[in-house]
Amino acid sequence: MMRRSFAIASTANRFVHASLLGKGNPGTASPSISLFGLRCWERAFSGLSYDYREKLRNGLVQDLKLDDAIGLFGEMVKSRPLPSIIDFNKLLTAIAKMKKYDVVISLGEQMQNLRIANDLYTYNILINCFCRSSQLPLALALLGKMMKLGYGPDIVTLSSLLNGYCHGNRISEAVALLDQMVEMGYKPDTVTFTTLIHGLFLHNKASEAVALVERMMLKGCQPNVLTYGALVNGVCKRGETDLALRLLKKMEEEKIKADVVIYSTIIDGLCKYRHPDDALNLFNEMDNKGIRPNVFTYNTLISCLCNYGRWEDAAGLLRDMIERSINPDVVTFSALIDGFVKEGKLLEAEKLYKEMIKRSIVPNTITYNSLINGFCMQS
Repeated sequence: MMRRSFAIASTANRFVHASLLGKGNPGTASPSISLFGLRCWERAFSGLSYDYREKLRNGLVQDLKLDDAIGLFGEMVKSRPLPSIIDFNKLLTAIAKMKKYDVVISLGEQMQNLRIANDLYTYNILINCFCRSSQLPLALALLGKMMKLGYGPDIVTLSSLLNGYCHGNRISEAVALLDQMVEMGYKPDTVTFTTLIHGLFLHNKASEAVALVERMMLKGCQPNVLTYGALVNGVCKRGETDLALRLLKKMEEEKIKADVVIYSTIIDGLCKYRHPDDALNLFNEMDNKGIRPNVFTYNTLISCLCNYGRWEDAAGLLRDMIERSINPDVVTFSALIDGFVKEGKLLEAEKLYKEMIKRSIVPNTITYNSLINGFCMQS
């Protein structure tokens, strides 16, 4: 464990020696809840019955509002003997799930001032909150502190730091950290992979994202459908539909079953980049494989076919939807109405309008504009 700790420390060598005193001290960050403020919270909640043990034991802490959670913290630090660090961790986790990262950091400061010893779980919570609030240097400083106290980082710690690097536009360091994690014997999970893949695409590094998955596979880390979903989404947004189709083929070779999200994403990419026939072929392929399309899949194809004047094919897809009990929505009808209007088929457009009203689907601006334009052209 110590070998792992020293290995990961090299990534944060500019920060791990930060003193607990001074500018780089994570304990002094975001002091939005002072000791005086905490006492005010205690007084505000002194009239309520706060048995923190009962709340934590019954899982009620997950249902607390922020004000109540802070009040409960005030009761906990007044209790004698003090609650265990496990109890404090449960409360900090609940507040972190509210995305109140600054509050978690401030409560962590209060615990430090009260000399409540953290464990690895506490440090992971705080490091994650620093990373999610774009305070990566302080997260790295806290990493250095916990390592000096003998706590080696685990997969949770490193995944939080990787997320922090990505959000901090430090992609090359994120990739280096992932490589280091694998060398140290950690197996990155789906969330870790997906976070880094999104970060690479965000910075226009599509080839690096694809190469990353290939490299991880060589090191024994197998991607799953979510990993491939992130890759497919990224390449389709860049218009690289050929690469998306190759990734789909690779999934089949790896015995990873693509889901409706991946197929719909590629169909959407093919439609946007003017490959309607390829999109239809892929739609039929997913259908033959028993993957049920959803309303987004149908809407994408119907809109695309209408744009190419293929209203008969589009109308056929609407009938198919209804037969499968997949309810069309305002997007479906608006696309078809617009397609019929552009072909001069106002009678059919009007029938569709009446059908959507019959189905209690409220028309939108696109629906009305299409009909108005059609009647104006006719007159």
